[in-house]
Amino acid sequence: MVEKKTKKTDTEENLETKTNTASGEKKKAVKAKKNDDVSMGIRLEASLLKLKKFVDNLVDAYSATTNIEPHEAKEIVSSKAASFMNKGQYGKAIDEFNRLINLGKEDASIYYNLGVCCENEEMDEEAENAYKKAIEIDNAFADAYYHLGLIAIGNDNPKTAIQYLSKIVNNNGSSYDATYNLGVAYDKDKNYPEAIECFKKAITEEPKYTKTYKRLGYAYDAIQKHSEAVECFKKAMELEEI
Repeated sequence: MVEKKTKKTDTEENLETKTNTASGEKKKAVKAKKNDDVSMGIRLEASLLKLKKFVDNLVDAYSATTNIEPHEAKEIVSSKAASFMNKGQYGKAIDEFNRLINLGKEDASIYYNLGVCCENEEMDEEAENAYKKAIEIDNAFADAYYHLGLIAIGNDNPKTAIQYLSKIVNNNGSSYDATYNLGVAYDKDKNYPEAIECFKKAITEEPKYTKTYKRLGYAYDAIQKHSEAVECFKKAMELEEI
């Protein structure tokens, strides 16, 4: 038996049409609201960027024109420099650290941070000068000596690296990074017995670093101590498998 389709009344059709129209208008309203929210967010972000740029320009103008350089201005520039550095905007941070120095605020940490920023911008000569200025102000600034040592190693100047890194290892007690890189400097200088001592000491400080055992193995091999070298390479392989 075939069922007959029931014909909708005019009232039902009108009601369905109104319902569909209302649903469509509601969807359009929701979509429009979303677009308005996105547009508002973009406008707000743009406004905040403009405001930040305006404030930055005020600080720059004040710092450039004032002859007194008050303490407040130095602190503002210092905050800007630190902010740029933390964000990885090293070029801008360099400008701010130099501005801070020109304002008369000189201390070891400012030159050290300037050096770090210059290194990240591959400005090794400027970085080296900044680190040297830091240790001129504070001759116990271990981090500055460490970076100077790394720069010297990178420039294939092991003797200079040994001078800088020895100051940390001899005066500041245990430091794996300094001890290991001092070993690298001795190795590059072909002073293998000293390199071996540094790598052995570095292992006592950090016994799970494979690169130290490998370096120690190569140093042993360079002075014909092959069995000791083999043991070091075996240990490195064991650590790599863990």
